Amino acid sequence: MISNTTVVHFHSKWENYFDLSLWQWQIGDLGHETFFSLFDSFGVKATLTYPAPHFLNEVGVLIKKKDWSSKTKDYHIHRHVGLDKTEVWLVDGDETVYYSRQAAIASPYYGRRQSHAFDMGINSKAFDREWGFDGWLGFQYHQDATDFRLWAPTAEAVELVLYSSTNKDASVAEVHSMFRGKHRNPDNHKENTHGVWSISLSGDYNFTAYSYRIHYRKRTFKDSRDPYSIATTADSKRSIIVSERDRTPHDFTVTHGKQAPWRVSNPNQAVICEMHIRDFTKSETSGVDDDKRGKFLGAIQKGTTNVFGDATGFDYIKQMGYSYVQLQPIFDHHQMILEDGTYVYNWGYDPENYNVPDASLTSNPDEPATRILELKELIQAYHKAGIGVILDVVYNHTYSTEDSAFQLTVPDYYYRMNADGSFQNGSGCGNETASEKEMFRKYMIDSLIFWVREYGVDGFRFDLMGLHDVTTMQLIRSAMDQIDPNILLYGEGWDMGVGLMPEDKAKKGNAAQMPGIGFFNDDSRDAIKGAEVYGYFEKGFVSGEATEDVLAKAFLGSDELNHYVTPSQVVNYVEAHDNYNLNDLMWHLHPNDDMEAHKRRIALASKMNLTLQGICFMQLGQEFMRTKLYPTGENGELTQEDKERAMNSYNSPDEVNQVDWKLVTEHADLISEIRQFILEKKENPIFSISEFPKIREMVFVECAVPGSGELVVRYAGRQKYSLKLNNIEKTLEFS
Repeated sequence: MISNTTVVHFHSKWENYFDLSLWQWQIGDLGHETFFSLFDSFGVKATLTYPAPHFLNEVGVLIKKKDWSSKTKDYHIHRHVGLDKTEVWLVDGDETVYYSRQAAIASPYYGRRQSHAFDMGINSKAFDREWGFDGWLGFQYHQDATDFRLWAPTAEAVELVLYSSTNKDASVAEVHSMFRGKHRNPDNHKENTHGVWSISLSGDYNFTAYSYRIHYRKRTFKDSRDPYSIATTADSKRSIIVSERDRTPHDFTVTHGKQAPWRVSNPNQAVICEMHIRDFTKSETSGVDDDKRGKFLGAIQKGTTNVFGDATGFDYIKQMGYSYVQLQPIFDHHQMILEDGTYVYNWGYDPENYNVPDASLTSNPDEPATRILELKELIQAYHKAGIGVILDVVYNHTYSTEDSAFQLTVPDYYYRMNADGSFQNGSGCGNETASEKEMFRKYMIDSLIFWVREYGVDGFRFDLMGLHDVTTMQLIRSAMDQIDPNILLYGEGWDMGVGLMPEDKAKKGNAAQMPGIGFFNDDSRDAIKGAEVYGYFEKGFVSGEATEDVLAKAFLGSDELNHYVTPSQVVNYVEAHDNYNLNDLMWHLHPNDDMEAHKRRIALASKMNLTLQGICFMQLGQEFMRTKLYPTGENGELTQEDKERAMNSYNSPDEVNQVDWKLVTEHADLISEIRQFILEKKENPIFSISEFPKIREMVFVECAVPGSGELVVRYAGRQKYSLKLNNIEKTLEFS
């Protein structure tokens, strides 16, 4: 049985609580009477349980006089999935169920109303003007002293807690009261320190674990890690100070501009390979040392081969000639550990600490500097090989709100909130961050600058970028340009959420407002290969579908498909980590193909993607028919559950996600074909034209009759070229 614990706070202006009780019920049941257990600063409090064999999304309660002479309305409480308990605040005379105390005390029915108590949630412009701060936050280490700063304007007091060691269970060693800033200057946020808490400690605090104790009210506080943490304990719950010397590997350097020649100056030449550090080498077929498989160090081990002697891992990436590798989330994310100590697989789209490398990818999770050093070694190795490193970043939501550093330090500020104190959920993950609020916008920019200056990262792919606002993305582009204009920025421009006006969303349809930022081109993707989205399937050109007219526009740069400013805003792809791999989709759509016909479809789709104007994006294994269809049924049959796992494998086991490196031998002919087109994309200027008018001068679609099965593209210039595509023979000829 699940208890479905629900905590109810109730406030009455008249404070006549002794004659009150509650009536609670499960939806559809009659219910029973229960009682408040204690007084609190809000009014009275009751902890209710609703025992059931499953999680209850909704429960009911009302407050009444014990003799039923009067009662409130029926309150229907929506419970939060994933939390041990749901907490609500009810105000006598107000029909709203409040999911935040701050929202409740702003109610006009609250006896001691604080009308601006929820400004941080729903009136952020006024809140930001009063409390915004433009200066460094986190810690600054010196051998003889360390300075700490935390932005927490709604706190009544803040203490710095130091621990006896970096062990996650270490005892408290010291507690220091921090000092609130004294300067209020709403017109100049560099001087607006009255929402900032700081302290300077004399002595050497290198490798000291710390947290902040935030006092919200009298006798009410919680401990939080630093939102600006750069290192944490193994369980991610405490921050750790690490000196610059101790987080810098031997021979590691960060360079920009001309000193970083692996960064392409023309993004349209870029061929990006997406991969996940764990999936990359976890399989024994990778030939990587046992202790390095699925780790940062495994991703740079040289000389690895499969059982047939063909290159795998790092050497394979170098041989393919990719411009960049895009790493799926490597920052610290929520991890589930089973009772036997086994790590439960997760891609990492559950952010905990944005500026900390993830513990599961390092050789020693308990040593705080190791993950930093090993990630830097990885980045340095790829740079020496002439390959850039792009990070997949997930600023659009956090794993949870209850214990995120954002919510613990400034409750209800960093997220988009509803008026009842509940969290907006455009991400589908339970919350969405509010990039339009000054201090989360600042956090995003500070974090990205940190990754570039500290680690030498070469670009960023933004998860659910459409949840961010246009202005923030413009400012991010500006911040990167000041460091190196060749840093790549692109993301998922899907239209999601309701917290922003349509014109303010960083979605694909608003690309014209965001020059220098790329968007995944699902128009060309669907036209080439079709699609699988949440189990819905459709066919594309390689399956004989009449999409020649859409593809004609794609070969001309896709500006007729969307309002792009330059071709470099177009990120062309036919496969990514989400949904079916290209290989699996083709087998689903054409189960009766022989292997040769199947390969031709894969080759045609991949070559088309590589010859479109704009940036080219591929998922590792696309070129050797990687599959995520791992059969678990009787006699090796695929079950429906197996197919659904392959469509959305973010938490599927290694058997589903790991790369089978035997395939590079099995499909060497396909790899060779696609490698040649990668070279053409990078080196032949006709496939990387940087301006739309120039494309119109040099590229001509000669034949694109819908349903004809043919597409012919001619290229002008000193040397004339042509592309001939045939979806009947499934060929692409380049001459």
